[in-house]
Amino acid sequence: MTGVRARAIYLTTPGFEAALVSELGEAAATHSIDCPGVVIVQGADGADAGADPILDPVFSRQHLPAALELRAPSVGKLADAIYAAAADAVDRAAAGAASPASALTLHVVLPPGIDPGLGSRAGLLGREVTARFEARRRRAWRRFVPPEDARLVWSEVALLIQVLLVERERAWLSLARPRPLPWGGTDIAPWPGGTVLVPDDRHPPSRAYRKLEEAFAWMGHHPGAGDLCIDLGASPGGWTYTALKHGARVVAVDRAPLLGAVGRDPAVRIVEGNAFTFSPWEAGLGPKGERRTGRPAPAAPSAPADWLLSDVICEPRRSLGLIERWLGAGWCRHLIVTVKFKGSAGYGILAEVRAALRRAGCPRFRIKHLHHNKNEVTVMASAP
Repeated sequence: MTGVRARAIYLTTPGFEAALVSELGEAAATHSIDCPGVVIVQGADGADAGADPILDPVFSRQHLPAALELRAPSVGKLADAIYAAAADAVDRAAAGAASPASALTLHVVLPPGIDPGLGSRAGLLGREVTARFEARRRRAWRRFVPPEDARLVWSEVALLIQVLLVERERAWLSLARPRPLPWGGTDIAPWPGGTVLVPDDRHPPSRAYRKLEEAFAWMGHHPGAGDLCIDLGASPGGWTYTALKHGARVVAVDRAPLLGAVGRDPAVRIVEGNAFTFSPWEAGLGPKGERRTGRPAPAAPSAPADWLLSDVICEPRRSLGLIERWLGAGWCRHLIVTVKFKGSAGYGILAEVRAALRRAGCPRFRIKHLHHNKNEVTVMASAP
C-alpha cells in the first residue's frame, strides 16, 4: 500500500473533462485526468482545491474531497488499507451519536468511463470493507446506513466513505461530511458516483423521461397530486408523461402532437402554440392554475403554474430568455429547463444563467450536466 498527498476529485461524463476544467478555472491550475470521467485537482499551493463549500461545478456530478490514492495487490489488502485509513474518522463520527448528524455510509463506485467488468470487484471490495468495520469497529459501525437509505436522510450523514476503484489494485479514498451549498443541496451528491438510477419504463413516448426523473431527484422535489405543470415544447410527450405519473395536471404546449396515450389523458390540456411566446393567460389560466377569461394584467397574486418544464431544442440564449421571462413574471413556483449546445463554444452562457437565477431571488437552484443529459445541461430552480 502507498499513500500520496490528498487531491480533490471530480467525476464527470467522459468527454466533458475539458469543460469541467475550464469551469473550475484557477482552482484547477494543476490538474490531471486519471481516466475518462475522473478529473484530479491540486491547488498550486498544495491545498485541497475542492474545499470551497460554495463550489458547485455544472459539469461534475460527484466530488471526492481530500482523496488519497491507495494501492494493494488484492481485494483483501485493499480493504485492509481502506479500513486503516478510515477507522479514526469512523470513530470520530460515531462519537457524535447524540447529534442528529451521526450516520455513516459507504459508496464504492467505478469511474464513469471505466470498463464495467470491474463492477463485481467493486462489489466485493465494498463487502470486504464493511466486514472489517463490522468486526473491528462494531459499536461505531452501528451508525452505518446503507447508501439507498442514507440518501433519504442525507442531512444526518456525518461521514461518507467514498471509494473510487480505478484499477484492479488501485483506488481513491475520500472521507468527508457532505456540506450544504448556499442555494440548496450539498457539495457531495447522495447517490454513489452522483448517478441517479432511473427505473426503465416502456410506456413513455420518448426516453427523455429519464432526465426529468433525474432532475426531480436532484431537486429533492417533484410535482404532487393536482399540481399544474406547463410543458413547453411537449411533443412527443416524455416529460408530460412523467408529470402525469406523479399525479400532476399538464398544459402541453407544442405545434406537434403528443404521441400515444399521453395526448388522450384527461389530465392533459393540449395548446397548439409557440413555447417562446406562450403565457399562462393564453391558456386562460389565472392564479394557482384557475381558468380565467379575458386578458388580465400580467401581475397575479400567485403563480398560475406550479411547475414550468421545458426540453425545447433551441439556442442557449433562447432558453435563458425563457427562464428570465417566467421567473420575472412570477408565472411558476418551480422550473426545470434544459439548455442545449452545439459543440462546447456556448458553455460560457451558464454564468449568465446562474446570475439570472440569483437576480430573480431563487432560494434554491442547481445547474447540472446530468447522467442522462447529452450535450446539454439541466437548470433546476424554485422561485422566491
